[in-house]
Amino acid sequence: MELGRTIKACAVLAIIAAMAGCATPASAPSKGSRTTLQHVAYPNGYEVNVIRIVLPANANSPHHTHPGLESGYVVRGSVTVAIDGQPEHVLHAGDTFETPANAPHIVKNGPQETEIVSTYITEVGKPLTQVIQ
Repeated sequence: MELGRTIKACAVLAIIAAMAGCATPASAPSKGSRTTLQHVAYPNGYEVNVIRIVLPANANSPHHTHPGLESGYVVRGSVTVAIDGQPEHVLHAGDTFETPANAPHIVKNGPQETEIVSTYITEVGKPLTQVIQ
């Protein structure tokens, strides 16, 4: 049970990190950041990445997917997560979220810089983010 929670927490952190790498503000170049906090390769071909993502105010991610589970925690600020086919969810500091594997979605930042820590659980060698053209 505890291992499951740890993996879930790591997945959330990884997702946030991936978002930082692909987020762009609506009107200016992005000054966000993405920092890998932890990377662990597990037997059976899986890996966990925990990533800290800082999104600039009013930044929007492109429409994208992740090849594995993303589990995240909003450290500060607020974002809106829109997963295709589901209602949008507004998340604030202290909130957690999960994005299912391969679920197309968009992340929209609010009027202030937002920090997220996401954990991604993926097969070894798969990119954390795939932009949908």
